[in-house]
Amino acid sequence: MPDWGALFGDTPAAEVAVWLFAAFIVVSLLIKVWPFLSKLVALGNALPSLTALPAFMARTDETLAAQTKTMAAHDLKISEIHHEVNYNNGSSVKDAVERVELGVKGLYDRVDASDAAADLLHKDIEDTRPHPPTIPFAPKE
Repeated sequence: MPDWGALFGDTPAAEVAVWLFAAFIVVSLLIKVWPFLSKLVALGNALPSLTALPAFMARTDETLAAQTKTMAAHDLKISEIHHEVNYNNGSSVKDAVERVELGVKGLYDRVDASDAAADLLHKDIEDTRPHPPTIPFAPKE
């Protein structure tokens, strides 16, 4: 094992302890200050890109204006659709479909009544028509 003199020469142990303590303090401060330093470097890197900010803001404003126009058009179309799919005293598609359904139901009722009358007439005809006599089947012997 090397002795003190070979490692530090004539440096006293107290001075070595002070240097080690100072190095520890510097490393501790560096660890504490590192997040701030990294943010400061990021800010320094971002500052040159601020020259493009006005153009970006103009493009964003144009995009928002176009989106506002599109949303207004969509709102108009949605209100038209709402008008057509809800009851509104006869002028909507929903009211028209209800009228058609009632008319078709009336037609179905009339067809059912006609079918019942036709069935009754067929039964009357069958009951009044004479049937030919049946010859019993006799097997040959």
